[in-house]
Amino acid sequence: ISEKVNDESITISFAGAGDASNLTVLKQHVWIETYATEGIRNEFSEYLLNNFTIDNEITALNNVRRKTLIASKNNHLIGCAVVVFDAECPVQGSNSSAEISVLYVLERFTGIGAGKKLLSHAIRLMQEEGYGNAWLTVYHKNTRAIGFYRHFGFTDAGKTYFSMQENQYENRIMTYLI
Repeated sequence: ISEKVNDESITISFAGAGDASNLTVLKQHVWIETYATEGIRNEFSEYLLNNFTIDNEITALNNVRRKTLIASKNNHLIGCAVVVFDAECPVQGSNSSAEISVLYVLERFTGIGAGKKLLSHAIRLMQEEGYGNAWLTVYHKNTRAIGFYRHFGFTDAGKTYFSMQENQYENRIMTYLI
């Protein structure tokens, strides 16, 4: 049974090096829950163990062209968003755009406003940095996330593919005019 709370109890802040371990675990957990809808396969495990590491997280946190926002409730990490300022959108004509490369919320805490707060803060950060557009990709089978982004004002701009080993997984490209 998930607890519903007022979103005022959720705080958003910038992640620091001390958050690397928690971010690694959070990203692994949410990623597997999102993509391994039929169970776990070797390609999923290898991707997770090679990409979602503490070292990779520290490197990302030290990259000045990306910012990681964290959502906390009672001093516990419940979600994160990563804004990348130097990622090129696969859709033509998306100049002056920045990517929301990650927006993850632990399942137990969905529906209480954490995702909305993270997304609002990410958009505000992009605006402050002078960007006119935001873009992201979302797994085409993740209908709840697609609905969330559409409700926020994102529009479907096409598709791209996420590759793991010899397999490709369709993702929708969604854009937002800031």
